Amino acid sequence: MINKTKIGLNDRLEFLPNYFGVRCIKFEALVYGFMGQFCEAYQGGLWDFYTLDNGGMYIALDQTETVRICNPMNYFDDDMSAEAAGIGVTLFALNVLMEAGNQTQIIDLYYALRDFAVEHDEGGKIMGFID
Repeated sequence: MINKTKIGLNDRLEFLPNYFGVRCIKFEALVYGFMGQFCEAYQGGLWDFYTLDNGGMYIALDQTETVRICNPMNYFDDDMSAEAAGIGVTLFALNVLMEAGNQTQIIDLYYALRDFAVEHDEGGKIMGFID
């Protein structure tokens, strides 16, 4: 079982640069953009950052309410926890960064998060969303 750890407020500033360097702004913009694209009700908000003990990471909205996620590219349309939706949009963002070229570190992050997503309580929904 893969375990997650929420990053504390004092460590947030270094979190994304540690994983993405100068591409951290692009990653963050991709995540927020995908959330806006797939969640009609998304109007911004505070995001939590998580590390995984298999080397992965993800970010997710800090909220307890579910979100409606609609992916017209594969007809997925369902309610998900904010965490599951965050995992999904993080996977979408990592996929875009992987396609930018030979990005071994990004590929490793993608598959580490995908492994976690499969184990997640909402793994079926996450896989349906990103499929």
